[in-house]
Amino acid sequence: MITTCLFDLGGVLFTNGTKKFIKELSISHKIPEDKLREVIDGEIGSLYRESKITRDNFWKKVIEILHLPESANTLEKKWIDGYEIISGTREIIIELSKEYKVFYLSDNVKERVDSLNNKFDFIRLFKGGIFSHEAGVRKPNPKIYEFALHKSNSKPEETIFIDDKPHFLEPAKKLGIETILFTTPEELRERLLERQLI
Repeated sequence: MITTCLFDLGGVLFTNGTKKFIKELSISHKIPEDKLREVIDGEIGSLYRESKITRDNFWKKVIEILHLPESANTLEKKWIDGYEIISGTREIIIELSKEYKVFYLSDNVKERVDSLNNKFDFIRLFKGGIFSHEAGVRKPNPKIYEFALHKSNSKPEETIFIDDKPHFLEPAKKLGIETILFTTPEELRERLLERQLI
């Protein structure tokens, strides 16, 4: 029996702000999206999301490698401004919270979390959760899923995890967690109805 719902945030509760940021930078600076993704969401991005480098070190490296003229503050604001809340998902989370423990499981950095929470007040929607910057690891490292289970005090077979990236669902499945690939709030609602969770 399911008792706990784990939600990814970027691409599920929020639009994919990183994808939008990379696309905008690619257009404005004529840099291939693949190169931008490799820097912003690759090894350096992982180190930042895992709190292994500071915010200032992350932006210094990004600016140096990509030869960007903007300041860290300007780039960070553009990145964070790319996120919008997906109202349909928000409503599903509120609905599920009446019957289940609803937690977040997100690769995220403190600055972005704080800014988005100031803007959208989203953390109060959840009973709790785990961010990669707190855990020191990010998806798809199995440890972050284990941390989430521990924090929610849930067994794998009692848990369902919702994410928009298929490769982030695989480690959860291996642990015995049920998974749903997110595409739209409407489809998520259908999958949850099929499982008689709402």
